[in-house]
Amino acid sequence: MKAAKKKSSAREKQPKPHPIDVHVGKRIRHFRHLRGMSQTTLAEQIGVGSQQLHRYETADNRLSASKLQLAAKALDVSIKDLFGDD
Repeated sequence: MKAAKKKSSAREKQPKPHPIDVHVGKRIRHFRHLRGMSQTTLAEQIGVGSQQLHRYETADNRLSASKLQLAAKALDVSIKDLFGDD
């Protein structure tokens, strides 16, 4: 008798996000919360949907350099702040 194959979800097939992508996503969320800004508001300011912004914040998707710059500007922080630990 053959062993049953375990079904894998699409999420399991994706490689684990890079720790820097996770960190930057957390920093974006942190600064967004500090400013009392909703995901929808920030998403509109950087030209993406709120679901895409959520994927950036959770590091399911990486931000391009241009979106990183737009996010920093919308959050009134430097790009360096998005990589920092303070």
